[in-house]
Amino acid sequence: MADLTYISEGNSKTECFSFDLPAKLTCPGMTESCGAKCYAFKLANAYPNVGRKYQRNLEFSQQETFARYMIRTIPHGCEFRIHVSGDFYSAEYAAKWKEIAKARPDVTFYAYTRSWRIETVWFAIMELNALPNVNVNLSVDNDTGMPDCAYADDYRWCFLTSDDSAPSWLRREDIVFRTNHTAQPGGHKWKRKRAIAKGEDPNVVAPILHRIAGATVCPLERGADMPANFSCSRCQLCIRKPKVTACLS
Repeated sequence: MADLTYISEGNSKTECFSFDLPAKLTCPGMTESCGAKCYAFKLANAYPNVGRKYQRNLEFSQQETFARYMIRTIPHGCEFRIHVSGDFYSAEYAAKWKEIAKARPDVTFYAYTRSWRIETVWFAIMELNALPNVNVNLSVDNDTGMPDCAYADDYRWCFLTSDDSAPSWLRREDIVFRTNHTAQPGGHKWKRKRAIAKGEDPNVVAPILHRIAGATVCPLERGADMPANFSCSRCQLCIRKPKVTACLS
């Protein structure tokens, strides 16, 4: 049983553990687009206990005992997401994750970050990603534009869209995340279910989207209900390093 004082246990969608921080407050690379759609920020506001845990985690991450605790506590052989909520807020903090990941080669770490926009933080993240058991994805949107940080081409880019449009500079290895795929009114799944109820062809009204601008749409956000026994851990698209990346020594 994992110590869940600071670590969070994954749900059926992710099937991985995570360490989370307050959204927005720890996101130096945040854009207007991602800030407006941030589900983690809304979650923390809706559930005060979640918000308090994230704040407690932030304070703990600044302590000298942080890396030692994580090295000792992260479950053996798991897949671990660095931040469902929050981001690498400083170079020093990113360096702590390098220390943790280096000491735990049995664990596969992955993350999404917009902190690539902050040069001092980015160089520390690059050192973290150089470890063979770590994969960092660059989060992008219309506000960031195509990533222009050092060695950006060696990373997978994850594009956030709210209207199924995406730029032509996305590559086949990249991933599109859709905020409009949900079963909420107006969402893609909602449109499909409404079409079925009206006797219409859902694949005409709201087709399942496998690719946008040539990039892969997240399988959980293509418009269909989540398949049985499917999860981020089983998918591996975001967890494994992209083919273009070579591990640095």
